Amino acid sequence: MSSLSLVATDGSLSAIRFMRLVGFAVAAMTAIPVSAEPVYQPPGTNLTYGNVTHGHRIHSTTGNPAAAAANLHRGGGKSASGTVISVAAGIEYGNIDKIFDVIDDSADAFEPTDPGGPGDTDPVPVNPKEPINIGTIIDTQFPNFDQVVDRVSAEVANRVAILALIAAEGHAKVFNSADAPFVIGSEVMGGTWTFGANWSGTAKALGLARPIAFDADRVREDLRNSWDPTIPIDNLPRLYDVPGDVNIFVDQATGNYGINFANDSSMLIKSATTLELSLGYSWHARKFAQGDLFLGVEGKYYDLSLSRVSFRFGDITDSQELFDSIRDSDFEDDQGFGLDLGVLWVGPGYRLGATVTNVNQPKFEYPSVDLSTYSDSEIIRLLENDRIYIKERQLKLEASFFSSSGRWTFNLGLDANDLEDPVGDEFQWFTASAGYATDSWWLPGVRFGYRENLVGTELSYLGVGVTAFRVVNIDLASAFDTVEIDGEDLPRGLLVSIGVDISF
Repeated sequence: MSSLSLVATDGSLSAIRFMRLVGFAVAAMTAIPVSAEPVYQPPGTNLTYGNVTHGHRIHSTTGNPAAAAANLHRGGGKSASGTVISVAAGIEYGNIDKIFDVIDDSADAFEPTDPGGPGDTDPVPVNPKEPINIGTIIDTQFPNFDQVVDRVSAEVANRVAILALIAAEGHAKVFNSADAPFVIGSEVMGGTWTFGANWSGTAKALGLARPIAFDADRVREDLRNSWDPTIPIDNLPRLYDVPGDVNIFVDQATGNYGINFANDSSMLIKSATTLELSLGYSWHARKFAQGDLFLGVEGKYYDLSLSRVSFRFGDITDSQELFDSIRDSDFEDDQGFGLDLGVLWVGPGYRLGATVTNVNQPKFEYPSVDLSTYSDSEIIRLLENDRIYIKERQLKLEASFFSSSGRWTFNLGLDANDLEDPVGDEFQWFTASAGYATDSWWLPGVRFGYRENLVGTELSYLGVGVTAFRVVNIDLASAFDTVEIDGEDLPRGLLVSIGVDISF
């Protein structure tokens, strides 16, 4: 069993496809636009810096629960309360040119679900779709069934290879988020308090590809046994009922034959929105001769809205339109609590830190899908077992280095283990970044960053960000790899974030 990842956006940039992308993004953001940091894309300036305590801008406090107290200490205890309200969005593609055309062409080869449904006493004719035209079955009075079966076998192998390619490389994804962390920049009850709200939404389709059952020897024998040379061409059966998942059709008028496939290979569309509210407390634990130790704890409340819709592969007529169904699907809410712990060691000119997120690994449950059209026990099992999403525990490591003036910062971040986001994508980020703070009012900060997903897509991004007029943060990251979509070479991934700093 393989899985394919074909997701919600099309990035084709053609007018229709782009509007569908925008429409989906708007539909996904129907919840209150706040929540905690999504797995995929850090908020605000951290898109460029990475999830590190870089010391520039308020988002420096969001990566590690101990960061707020460390930043207050670095500022000499000077109060610096504030928030930064950010919105972000991104798209990402797999490494298949003309991905949606490949999906649609492949789906045309699969038999759709009987619209009458199980138990219908008056079923519609078999296979409304046109079969794949392979050749002529009636060249002579005694056709060469070895040649017929060889051609069918070759076409089966071709379709299996296409499914495998889609499973490995075919994905497209849309995600968006909004973030508002608040920092109380002075000590209260012996420590520094933070609270925040973050919203994130994402959607994609998981393909469940089943092997195409085809026994060439049995089919060859079956065709020979069913052939009657005394029957006129125009009286030949339209459909040869042979063993396995392959249907063989004959055009009585021409003798041309074609095939299609009948199994439960499917696409499972999953979408999730996450509202996260957080409350954090950090404190100066101890001063040493070599530096200072800071500790932090952050509690999180999660409210997830989850949806799943399943389509048999043969029922797909336009892969892009599938994602319109997300807007009409039923979402179910599930709530949970998480706990993050953080530690920071601050020495002269550097910081070293570690964070453990979701120590308690809260679990959430997707709604069930309609299984009435399925007969494949393995597909049914997968659809039933796919309901549970766990916010897995993760260890994050970080290091930041500062120039003597404090203007330059150099940062490294590493996720020590991988985890999955709500729709099943794997992430384990490595980041490296640098930033410079100026005295300029109109351009007080610039930053550059590199991020690489060590698992899953394994994409690498180059990021750049600026702070303008002291309050506006603009950050952009683009993948190094490209893919051809509608004849254009586009980045396989593109991320953007815009935020406004507010001090009080």
